[in-house]
Amino acid sequence: MKRLIGKSYADPSVEISKKYWNFKLEPDGEGNPVAEVKYLGNTHQIRPEHVSAAVLENMVEVAEKALGVKPTKAVITVPAYFNQAQKQATLDAAKHAGLEVPELITEPAAAAYAFTFDKNRLNGKYDLLVYDFGGGTFDVVVVTVDNGKVIIKAIGGDTHLGGRDIDYRLCDHVAKTISQKCGKDCAATRRTKAKLMQMVEEMKIELSYTLDTSIYIGDVFTDIDEEITIKRGEFEGLCEDIFMKTIELTKRTLKDAKMSPSDIEEVLLVGGSTRIPRVLQLLGDLFPGKKLNQTIDADEAVAYGAAIRAAQIDGVIKTDISLTEATPLSLCTETVGDCFSEIIPRNSSVPIARKSRYYTSANNQTRIHFNIYEGVRPIVDESNRLGTIEINDLDKGEAGSQYVDLTLSLDKNGILNVFVEYNGRTEHMTINYVGVRKSCARSIEQMINETERYRNSDEAEASRRAQQVELYQTRNESNIDSVVSVETVERE
Repeated sequence: MKRLIGKSYADPSVEISKKYWNFKLEPDGEGNPVAEVKYLGNTHQIRPEHVSAAVLENMVEVAEKALGVKPTKAVITVPAYFNQAQKQATLDAAKHAGLEVPELITEPAAAAYAFTFDKNRLNGKYDLLVYDFGGGTFDVVVVTVDNGKVIIKAIGGDTHLGGRDIDYRLCDHVAKTISQKCGKDCAATRRTKAKLMQMVEEMKIELSYTLDTSIYIGDVFTDIDEEITIKRGEFEGLCEDIFMKTIELTKRTLKDAKMSPSDIEEVLLVGGSTRIPRVLQLLGDLFPGKKLNQTIDADEAVAYGAAIRAAQIDGVIKTDISLTEATPLSLCTETVGDCFSEIIPRNSSVPIARKSRYYTSANNQTRIHFNIYEGVRPIVDESNRLGTIEINDLDKGEAGSQYVDLTLSLDKNGILNVFVEYNGRTEHMTINYVGVRKSCARSIEQMINETERYRNSDEAEASRRAQQVELYQTRNESNIDSVVSVETVERE
């Protein structure tokens, strides 16, 4: 469900994944993905948030049996590359489960937190890289630990890249082999699809410890008495592009942090896919002489970090460790000419609040509205629109004579709040996350990839639009910029 929560059914990543799932996925009336399941002869539509809520409810029951008291709060972890809609959907799931969330922290940050606490590395200053290659997502963060302060400096990753994609690659290969050898269609029924996925996942795990492994086709089709053998080298060849993508994302994140591999003291390995020998080899090549740290269980590091943070918030443990997260996307508004006016830059530490002042761009202008976006490219058309806020009844006057202050703030969970001020009046923006899901056709990793690919053309387009703005202002007999930022305030 992690690959569905907070997304629209129309999201391209949903279309890619659903052919491998053994449940039916349909859009509801608002365009959200819902899973159709049958229970006691009836068909039910279940949203991803409801599945997450059910998991949380089960965890509450387990904890209550162990502790003798029912938990009412939970520190929840999410992929570092979750956008606003995905984070809010996660909080909605917790609310549905009856849980208060004092903090929503990112998975690699939780792992770094666990490492700092577990190794009692509170003194001094050093830089870590967390390489989190889990089942559904890939995250990489550069972390500075400064006398117990865990500070996220740069974030990279892909919410649609993980061990499950390796399973899909193996599944396609094995299904093709079975079709060629036996004339059988592994996608013919949900049972055969589910059985094959289970078998290739076991195959993937075994190939981390052995040089070859086999699966018995008769476990999928009872009338076939044959095996398929795959060698580790063949497996690595099938999945090399997946492994290399994680390395390219790691290099890009180092670049964003203005660091090189030699600046990193240790690489923390998180997630089951970090046990794959080829992954370890590629990381060793990128970080020669650096320790690839596997001392904390790769499958438990994130949960361990969240538990430490929860105990700290609850006052159960006393420690000087603190955590400062960062935002994976820039937050901006649209100005005249569809230009991108950045207010909170990508990789800014949170919590943060920034205020910018915007002037009227036309004579006798009585209304200013702001479209708010998350993205990385200087053209708003290529960013995710989060909502609109406006203020009316401005005093009439020449262009540039009236201004409003726009404030964007991210709380400690990275959740956005927006308001504008004019002459003592304040207007707040309520984000319609259903609408956001429909507009978010591009994931964070897609937008960042597009930024690198189209950097030159974007700069040219931004320049062209800026020239149009200048011409527009000249025609309105105003030599004052349509957008002037005169104040920036950060709240720690």
